[in-house]
Amino acid sequence: MKAAKPTGAYDTALALLGRAGSDGVWGSWLDAAYISTARARSLAALGEYEQAAAGFDSALAALPSAYRRDRGVYLARAARAHAGTGNVTLAARIGGQAVGIAAETGSARIFGQLDRLDQALAPATGEDGVAEFRASLDRIVLHPA
Repeated sequence: MKAAKPTGAYDTALALLGRAGSDGVWGSWLDAAYISTARARSLAALGEYEQAAAGFDSALAALPSAYRRDRGVYLARAARAHAGTGNVTLAARIGGQAVGIAAETGSARIFGQLDRLDQALAPATGEDGVAEFRASLDRIVLHPA
């Protein structure tokens, strides 16, 4: 039996967000992009990589530029979803963007996601862009001696 797609609760959250006032500062980070990335994470966990990749891509397009660390995390997650679809070239290119943000922010959350992406791309090192992604990650990550 296949698991149900995680749409109902996220659709409800988006509807509630649409009715919420924007006059307060509490929960200002809880926006449509945040909900879309949560849905995309669920879809990726269920192996629905095409839908997850599309969800991350649309959420990234709506993400405020001030959310730099979040952008890095979501880029790395989007790259993993694209890798799951078999598009490792695109995954490596998107992952490279996340590497740049990780280097400038030092975000442990981004580094954690990049580690998972690196593992996902390891079998495809010969594909376009993958070796370059892995080399750029190696330049900013300290490895044990």
